[in-house]
Order: sequence, then C-alpha cells, then structure tokens
Amino acid sequence: MNRTWRTDGRAVSSTVAVVLLLGITLLGTGIVVGVGSSALSATQQSVDVDRAEQSMTQFDAVAAMVGLGQTSRESVSLQSSSDGQYEVSDDDGWIRLTHYNYSGDSDEVLYNASLGTVEYRTGKSTVVYQGGGVWRQTEGGTSMVSPPEFHYRDATLTLPIVRVQNTDSASGRVRATVSRSDDVRRLYPKPADPGPGWDTYDNGVTEYRNPVRNGSVNVTVHSEFYRGWAEYFRTRTTGNVTVNDTARTATLELATVGMVGSFDLPAKNKGVEIRGMAPEHPIRQFEVSLAKSNGGNNNMDFSFYTTKGSRAYETVVHVPNGIGNYCKNGKDADMTMVVYYRNGSGTQHVWTNDSIPAGTGPVKIDCSDDTIAVNYTSSMAMTYDGSGATDETSLTWDDPVDPSPSFNHSGVDGENVTFAPGDQTTSRHLTRHYLSYFGPDFGLNVWHGPGNSGKARLDVDESTGELRYDTTTSSRYITYLHVTENNVTVELD
Repeated sequence: MNRTWRTDGRAVSSTVAVVLLLGITLLGTGIVVGVGSSALSATQQSVDVDRAEQSMTQFDAVAAMVGLGQTSRESVSLQSSSDGQYEVSDDDGWIRLTHYNYSGDSDEVLYNASLGTVEYRTGKSTVVYQGGGVWRQTEGGTSMVSPPEFHYRDATLTLPIVRVQNTDSASGRVRATVSRSDDVRRLYPKPADPGPGWDTYDNGVTEYRNPVRNGSVNVTVHSEFYRGWAEYFRTRTTGNVTVNDTARTATLELATVGMVGSFDLPAKNKGVEIRGMAPEHPIRQFEVSLAKSNGGNNNMDFSFYTTKGSRAYETVVHVPNGIGNYCKNGKDADMTMVVYYRNGSGTQHVWTNDSIPAGTGPVKIDCSDDTIAVNYTSSMAMTYDGSGATDETSLTWDDPVDPSPSFNHSGVDGENVTFAPGDQTTSRHLTRHYLSYFGPDFGLNVWHGPGNSGKARLDVDESTGELRYDTTTSSRYITYLHVTENNVTVELD
C-alpha cells in the first residue's frame, strides 16, 4: 500500500511540474512577444518620423524656391505611415517685429502676422514646417531639423517671412503642391511712397529706411516650437534672447547703433548717445559749433566728459578773460584745450595746449557767426606736462600724474608708444585713443561753466555738432534691416 501511494505521488508531482513549466514558457513567450512588438512599433514609428523629416526638408527647399520668387509652383512627395497624418494650417503661430524707443519712448510695430504650419504627426512625435524652418518635437523636447529663413551677418538682419496659406489634411500617399499666393511684399525698408504717411512711423517723420537708428529691434515668435526658435536666435546672434513659457514666445532683442553724423548739443550734464561703436580707434570726425546766448564768452569753460567703471575722460576748452570781444577789436588772443584721462590705477593723464590762436586755430572764435568752433579730431599738438590750464571741470582731477603713460593699441595711430613729460601728440590721436576705452555704448556728456552759475551763456538750441565713428558688427547690434512677406499656398493630394 505504501509503495503504491508513493508511486501515485510521483506521478502527480510530474504532472504539476509539466504544467508549471508550460505556464512559465507561455508567460515568457508572451512577455518576449509583447516587448518585441512594442520595440518593433517604437522602431517603426522612429523610422516613420525620420522619413517625415526627410520629406519636410525637401518640402522646405521647395517652399523656399516658391516663396522667395525663384519659381511660381512646385510639388513634392511626402512620406507617411498608415497612422501618420499631414495637416496644413494658416493660423498656427505668429511673428511680430517691433522697433522700441525709436524716438524717446515711442514704439513702432513694424510687422505682425500669422506664420502657419505644415505638420506631420504620428503617435507622440511631430515634424513641422514653420517660418521657413523644420522642427521636430518628441516627449524629449524640441529640436531644429533645418533652420528658418532668418539670416544675420555683420549687423544686418535679412528676414523673408514665409507664411503658409490654406487649410488642408491628408494621409497615406501624400503629394504637396506649393504655389506663390502673391508677389513678394517688401516691408523694411519700404519702397517709394505710394501715398501720404505710408512709409513713415506713427510720428509721421521717421521713415522705414536703413540704417536703423535709436532704441532696439525685437523679433518675437509665438509657436509650439518657441524653445527651438529661441535656441536658434542664440546660435545666430549674441542679442538678448528671452523665453515666455506662459505665452509660448521667444524674443530676440537687437540694439541699434547710436548717433552717427550731425547732432544738436544736449543740455548741460546731458549726453550725446554713442551706441555700437567699433573697437580700436573708431572716431573719424568730432566737431562742435557753440553758439552764445546773452553776453560774451569771457572766462568760459566747455567740456565733454564720460565715465565707465574706474575710467574717466574729460576734454575742456577754456576761453580766457578779455577774449569775448575778439571779433570787434581783433586783438590777438589764445584759446586753451586740456585733455584728462584716468583708468583707476591711482594716476591720471593730462595733456595741454594753451596757445591756440583764437582766430585761426582748431579751437577758435568764428566771427562770421560769432560761435566757438572746436575740432577734436584735428592735428593740433597737445603736450603731456600734467599742468592743465583751468580749474573748471565737471569731474574732479586730483590724482598724481602718471610719469610715463603708455598707449597700447598696436598698429593704430602710431602706437605702441610710451610718453614722458614734454612729449607731444595730436588732439585727433587723444580723442580716438581715449574714447575707444568706453565703447561700444556710452553717453558723452556736456558741461559748461564756470561752476554752476550758468555764466557760460551757451544757446544749446543753436549749438550743433558732428560726430562720425565706425560702428561695430558685433552680433548684438543691428544696423540694416531687410524684411519681406512671402506667402505660399500649400495643397495636399
């Protein structure tokens, strides 16, 4: 009996083991099949997206040909999977160009319109054509497949805005036909004026013309792919790029260069704005004509000054007593110019010329219009002696004088060179050398005295200047703006 019982037990155990083995095998097979199927599906989707990228890149090339006017109509095949879908939308995303502070606090919206998209979507991946570029979006984020139509070089922004027209959708074997909706429209600079006010800003004065002056130009894109736009802005420029996740926008700010050419003399302690000045020795011309108001100019001091960090600069013109009636009596007299500079090292530089002929020198009284003319970029000799010739300055100059100042802009204006007391150089050299330390952006402020009594009697409304300098090509500035609107109609078959 016991032996029979043991035999039956072994039989039952064998049956259970076989069942368990089959179950484990079936479970393992199911897992392998499930995982393999999922991996195969993911791989297939990745292949589909890669094909869509290639198709969209080809579409991008075709849309550029049509949109930029090289041809009027083209078509291209678009790859897709059974569950993928192409869609055309004319209102997805927008672009806005704004010129901020073009005149005081005044702003001008130069352009604001939708961009539109051609989109391929499958699963959780999307490939989109927008604004002349192709973007890919997955759960991992947004990446750029091909760049948009945004070209920046040497402070010049060329922006052909390609806008998609029409709404359409298709799947399976898809063919996209791209045709030009209308002629290319020039937005900036605008062509010849077809009517009153058409090519001016809201103030009725500033024209849609290059070079762009004052304030800054902002390019803002609202898009599902705004982070991709922001990254592209950063790679192309060193302008200020900001992202607003709530509004889903990317904004690029490019500063304009400042005053080049004629300017009105600012009020006392106000400045001439210098923006985007090139490095090295960029000043080419700097002159002023100072008109007097009431009375004479006896014992007058006039200066331009600026500071940045530990650096300071001031150039002073001094009109001595008894010279105010020079134009009436023709009595010989001398004018004075002094140039000061400090770099924060505990010493200062002082250059002087106190024997400038009042009627014929680069600093002179012009009897034809009773003004004082000053040419800061003349070849007039200036002597390094540290004495100065006036106590009337806007800034305080009481540091010890550097006994051996060195100029170290190699290859420019005859530098490198080290000076000693009694050595000479030109007013032009000093103006170009010292002001180069304050670029690319600074205010060159006006002061006149003596003291704060207002006895200088300058008529700033009638006083003028001429300032010309080379501008930088740094990629945070804009000098020239070229914008067009390029509309394309996209149909899917």
